[in-house]
Amino acid sequence: MMRAKEAAIWEVEERHLQEKHQLLKQQLKDQYFMQRHQLLKRHEKEMEQMQRYNQRLIEELKNGQTQERGRLPKIQRGDAKTRMAMFKKSLRIGSSSSPEQDREKIKQFASQEEKRQKNERLQQHHKHENQMRDLQLQCDGNIRELQQLQNEKCHLLIEHETHKLKEVDEEHSQELKEWRDKLRPRKKALEEEFARKLQEQEVFFRMSGESECLNPSAQSRISKFYPVPSLHSTGS
Repeated sequence: MMRAKEAAIWEVEERHLQEKHQLLKQQLKDQYFMQRHQLLKRHEKEMEQMQRYNQRLIEELKNGQTQERGRLPKIQRGDAKTRMAMFKKSLRIGSSSSPEQDREKIKQFASQEEKRQKNERLQQHHKHENQMRDLQLQCDGNIRELQQLQNEKCHLLIEHETHKLKEVDEEHSQELKEWRDKLRPRKKALEEEFARKLQEQEVFFRMSGESECLNPSAQSRISKFYPVPSLHSTGS
């Protein structure tokens, strides 16, 4: 009876330790689940901000390029007018050619100016393409850098969770070991107590038996419960 009672107590204590351990682990997992959820939400906002920032850079570059394309024809017209005036002036000063020849030279100069302006527009177009390509590479790099940083944060959070769960398991193992170490002397004491009581019972029953053999009145006491048949009653 005593053994069964103590065994039930030990079972309840061990189950309590196991349940406390599982509860702590579940609380820890729930806590890190919420942290991961909050971290992912924050990462979404950061990515949206980065995308808006990149889009703003692209729009600013597009607007600047549009303004440059709009200014170039005006600049070219002014330059062409100045250059043509200077060319005509040079013809009047140092040329001994006929008017027909001067007109041909002016025509050739105008054709060259048109080619030069076309080359300027083409150079501007290539410059704008390169600017946009470089900016797009920069924006892509911004996204990759942010993603890498966010991945590192997620990885660190997972590592921290794994470390904390391991700590909880190790603490539980240590607590369980300490409980079992303390249980051994309790079991030993119980066994010793059980053996002592068993020995006392054996001594008690042995002494009771010996006293009944030495005490003549024992037979009379027994006859009260178990009647002894008389020798004369068998002949009647």
